[in-house]
Amino acid sequence: MTPRPAASPIRLRVRAIAEAKPGPVLGAVLNAYWPAYRRWIARADPLTAGACRDLIARHMPELAPVLERIAALGPEKDRDKLVRFLSLYRPPRVVRGCSQAILRTDDGPVLVRNYDHAPHLCDGIVLASSWLGTRVVAVTDCLWGALDGINEHGLAVALAFGGRPDTGDGFGAQLVVRYLLETCRTTAQARAALDRLPVSMPYTFVTLDRAGDFTTAFCGPGRPARFEHANASTNHQGAVEWPAYAAHCQTVERLDRIRDLLTSQDPRDAEDAFLRPPLYRTDYARASGTLYTSVYRPAAGTLTLRWPGQEAAFGIDHFEPSDRTVTIGTPQPAGT
Repeated sequence: MTPRPAASPIRLRVRAIAEAKPGPVLGAVLNAYWPAYRRWIARADPLTAGACRDLIARHMPELAPVLERIAALGPEKDRDKLVRFLSLYRPPRVVRGCSQAILRTDDGPVLVRNYDHAPHLCDGIVLASSWLGTRVVAVTDCLWGALDGINEHGLAVALAFGGRPDTGDGFGAQLVVRYLLETCRTTAQARAALDRLPVSMPYTFVTLDRAGDFTTAFCGPGRPARFEHANASTNHQGAVEWPAYAAHCQTVERLDRIRDLLTSQDPRDAEDAFLRPPLYRTDYARASGTLYTSVYRPAAGTLTLRWPGQEAAFGIDHFEPSDRTVTIGTPQPAGT
């Protein structure tokens, strides 16, 4: 199935902000985005603020004080709603696309991935923080969740929708990524956490650490986590279980393309291929367009965000706040 092209290039605002502990900088983002967040979480199953606090305390106790600190940055009259939102427990269903690969380079292993979704549903925030004493740089989702990121120990983590419409008890995948970045140093530790954390929808998590150890974790409600030493993943967890979605997002074709790249090209060529079809997608109207390509180098502790003809570099040790608008929707021409 051929994806619909974007009607015209789309502009996406991307801000890089640095704040060690949740404070006025993150609070300004929360208050600006809160009306949209509040409408979104109102679609979720009702849970009391007390129940949400208990769930965080049971499964992610390290994040409990962070939740309270962030909730205090929003409108006091909405405090219970803020706690419900920040818990990200049984959130509304979110279906997105991603392509992910582990590349071997002379400078160490690299995690490269495309994040595909609707532009208006993207936070557009790269946040440098140290909430629990570990420095983290992450692309945020739902303010304190993360779509992907890296910590000072060299652990990089990214998520991808798992290709089934199931929902169940568990946390949103973006909060799981955040938890791994805040509390784990290695892939082995991340694997142990993923083995016990409930996830509300089928999601695939890729982790890569500084030593080069990596795993692809297939998680979701109603099934135990399954771990594979796979260096490529898209939006199905082994077999295709949602054929209409698989055809729409070309999950099989994208996975085949990544596997070809891993065997036939040098790492830089493989990385560049994420800026071209079929990995680079432009069906933004159906929440299936590429918003960014992220490249994580654990040995260096860096993240590079790439768009066709543009890029922005960030590091655990060198992070410059910025505010830029990038153009998406036009794949990079071959040979550039």
